[in-house]
Amino acid sequence: MSLNKISIYKQVKSNLPKKGKLELSPQQLERIKSVSKVALGLIAVAGVVTIAAIAPNLFMAVDKIFLKKGKKLNRRQKEEKIIKTFYYLKKSGLVKIKHQGKSMQVLLTKLGLEKSKALQIDACYIPKPARWDGKWWLVAADIPTKQYRRGADLLRQKLKDMGFYSLQRTLWVYPFNPSKEIEFIAETYGIARFLTVIEVSRLDRQDEAILKEFFRQV
Repeated sequence: MSLNKISIYKQVKSNLPKKGKLELSPQQLERIKSVSKVALGLIAVAGVVTIAAIAPNLFMAVDKIFLKKGKKLNRRQKEEKIIKTFYYLKKSGLVKIKHQGKSMQVLLTKLGLEKSKALQIDACYIPKPARWDGKWWLVAADIPTKQYRRGADLLRQKLKDMGFYSLQRTLWVYPFNPSKEIEFIAETYGIARFLTVIEVSRLDRQDEAILKEFFRQV
């Protein structure tokens, strides 16, 4: 085992409590299928984080991911999985790991940042309030497809995945506020200037009937 791997092992081993708090929501975790992807997401949120700070969250993630697969790991197996995760991320060029006093800091490389953005897109979802307020949210996308074909295709697929209804070719509808999520997605795909998010109280009666049936909210 290399010196770096031994250092990672010590940092993980000494910072795994019996219980921890996972900082990703259940909805986000549902969309993230591996421990390495959870780690990238947590590092991206923090910017720079120590192994000591992130290890307890990964401990919880390992439990949830493997239980979902019908497997139950013991504590030693969880430790090994987390250690291998950090080592894999470093070896793949996705993160840099450096000593900072007695701690080891983890930060994303340029490649890791690009990868984390893609993961954040995958994990993106729109929170649903307890009750619908009767308003609709429209995403109008007037994208010049000749120059931005890939961005337009990625946006369309993501809107479908998130459950938007295509009212027209360039007009998508959702019953809850998607502004924050749409802004992030559009910025990531480089098409933000071609999108508008609009809140409306009323739509054509026939369209509204179709939408209510589609979303089954009321």
